Amino acid sequence: MRKSLTFALAAAALVAAASPLDAQTWRTLTSSRQRHGETALTVDVTYAVGEFRLSAAPEGTLYRMELRYDEDRFTPLRAYDPDEQRLVLGVRGPSRGGDLGTTRGEPSPSLDIQLAPNIPLALNLDLGAVRSQVDLGGLTLRSVRYRTGASGTDLRISRPNPGTCDEFRIEAGAASLRAWQLGNANCRSVSFEGGVGDVTLDFSGAWREEMEADLTVTLGTITLVLPRDAGVAVRMSRFLASFARTGFVKRGEIYYSEGYEAASRRLTLDIHATFGGVDVVWTGAGR
Repeated sequence: MRKSLTFALAAAALVAAASPLDAQTWRTLTSSRQRHGETALTVDVTYAVGEFRLSAAPEGTLYRMELRYDEDRFTPLRAYDPDEQRLVLGVRGPSRGGDLGTTRGEPSPSLDIQLAPNIPLALNLDLGAVRSQVDLGGLTLRSVRYRTGASGTDLRISRPNPGTCDEFRIEAGAASLRAWQLGNANCRSVSFEGGVGDVTLDFSGAWREEMEADLTVTLGTITLVLPRDAGVAVRMSRFLASFARTGFVKRGEIYYSEGYEAASRRLTLDIHATFGGVDVVWTGAGR
C-alpha cells in the first residue's frame, strides 16, 4: 500500500510540475477600422514570434488585423491615435529570440494585417523570430523600415507604388531574406544591413527616378537581381569577399553596366561586404 501511495504522489507531482509548461490559452483576436478622412498614416508593427503576413486592404478599410496568440505569454497591441494619424499593432511578450511556443499538432501563432491601399504610409515593422510573407503591392508608400531577427522573409512589391517613397530600409540578423521587385517601391534610397544569412535583393520594377542603394553584408551571401534596361553603377568596398562582376566594365574605382550612359533610369549601389560574397543576376530583355 505504501509503495502504491508513493508512486501515486510522485506521478501527481510530475503532472503538477509539467502543467504550467504545457498550459497554453489560445485566443483569436480580430480588429478593424474604416477610413474617416485620414490623409496619411504612420504604422508601427511589433511582433516577436510566429507567422506574419501583410498586404493591402479592401477599399475604404483603414486596417484589418487578425491575431492568433497565447494569452498566457502575449498581450495584443492595437491602438490608433486619430490626431497623430498613428496606428500601433502587434503583440507585447517574450523577447525577439523566443521560439514559436507551440506543441506538436498546434498551429503557430500568427498575425495577419491589411492596410489601406490609397493613403500615404510610413511603415515601421519590427519583427523577431518570424516567418514573414509581406506584399506591399498596392500600398502608397512614403517610407518603409523593415527590421527582422533570426527569421525567414519573403517580401515583395507586386505592384508599383503610386506615390513617391523617400527611403526603404531593411535590417536583418541571422536571416534568410528575399526582397522582390524593390523597384516598384519607387524609393529614392534603399538600404540593407545584414549579418549571417542568405539574401536576395531584386531591383526590378518600375521606379521613376534615379535610385541609390547602400548595402552592407557580413558573413553572408547577397544575390543582386538587376534589370538589364537600367544603368547600374557599383562602388565596392570588400574584405575577403567575392564579387561576380559579369556585365560590368570597371572605370577607375567604379563598375558600370554596359550601356550605362544611354540608360533612361539609373541605379547606384554602394556595397560593403566582409567575409561574404556578392552575386549578380541580370533580368529582363537584353540590349
